[in-house]
Amino acid sequence: MNFFMQREKIMGVKHIVVVASGKGGVGKSTIAANLAITLAGKGYKTALVDADLYGPSVPKLFDLEEERISVVTTEAGEMMLPFEKYGVKMNSIGFIVDKTHAVIWRGPLAANALMQLFKNTEWGEIDYMVVDFPPGTGDIQISTLQQMQIDGAIVVTTPQILAVNDARKGAEMFSSESMNIPLFGVVENMSWFSPKSHPEEKYFLFGNGGGEKLAKEFNTSLLAQIPIVQEVGEIAEAGKNLMACENETIIEAFSIIADTIVDQISIRDSFPKTNLKIAVPTVDNCVDEHFGHCDHYTIYEIDENKFIVGEEIVPAGNGCGCKSGIATELQLRGVKVMLAGNMGDSAKEVLRISDIEVVRGCSGDARQAVIDFLHGKLVDSGVGCESHGEEHHCNHNH
Repeated sequence: MNFFMQREKIMGVKHIVVVASGKGGVGKSTIAANLAITLAGKGYKTALVDADLYGPSVPKLFDLEEERISVVTTEAGEMMLPFEKYGVKMNSIGFIVDKTHAVIWRGPLAANALMQLFKNTEWGEIDYMVVDFPPGTGDIQISTLQQMQIDGAIVVTTPQILAVNDARKGAEMFSSESMNIPLFGVVENMSWFSPKSHPEEKYFLFGNGGGEKLAKEFNTSLLAQIPIVQEVGEIAEAGKNLMACENETIIEAFSIIADTIVDQISIRDSFPKTNLKIAVPTVDNCVDEHFGHCDHYTIYEIDENKFIVGEEIVPAGNGCGCKSGIATELQLRGVKVMLAGNMGDSAKEVLRISDIEVVRGCSGDARQAVIDFLHGKLVDSGVGCESHGEEHHCNHNH
């Protein structure tokens, strides 16, 4: 796997948010459409890409099933003109292929068609692009994540165990070493049923707590629980979505989801634009648990999107630990963080004076430790590995 892959940005698009699920039928497309409408309603320039090539839902959700896309010639070549409704610019294979015809494409052809929706559409200036992913973890999803610069993902599930098990696979795809896509959080859809005549009543038809359990597993947030409301199903069938919804619980839930995404991206954008450098005492590609006698240091360079974009090997030098002068050398190379195994307080203080933050208690694969740190899974534990959410063992001898 090429972890140092170069991901593209779409011209004029500032941020891309993926809405995904492990299986179909959980309301993912409705979540994606209503999120886009909510962002547009908050004044953001918003786009929606229907990436579900085999089962496009966006034309139906926006009551645009009979519409067909137009093409214009620009300096960049032939470009598709997106449809716009409720302030959302959108494109879908459903605007190109007749809904009565099945799309029968193999993985590479489908992935290429999706890239055209992204790159050959005249989007203009967009603050937030919402992508309605197809369910599962197939070629289309993997190709998109490998090629496009994604800011983060939302995983949609329903409360029952089978749905959560499938959603877990989707969450694992984003957090895997080869993808390294941050999770904004989990949305639990169909959390309970409330009759229209008795909106205060709750009936947990599909179980309870599945979304919260999944969020905890991946150290992320449960963004919202969306109930089954008769009115919502009726307006979705009519292609009106949130614009015609009068249910305050639903409206407030999507407002919270949108605000959380905007806040998380704003915090990330406020990070210094200079690349972060993280040093790891290393042996055989693993964190050396004995900092004072490590084989060498690996310096990982992290860009503003939390992707690893460079790697450098620095000899440990003569002497033991900080007595070797490594703190000064790492400082000169711009290192700001060290992920280490066991380290005494005196050595940590030497590194602190050199403006290097130390996180102790790390073990296993060095690169995975960096990824876990970037996802907020590591804190300084002094010794041991209690804060490391997973163990990534390497077999080596000191």
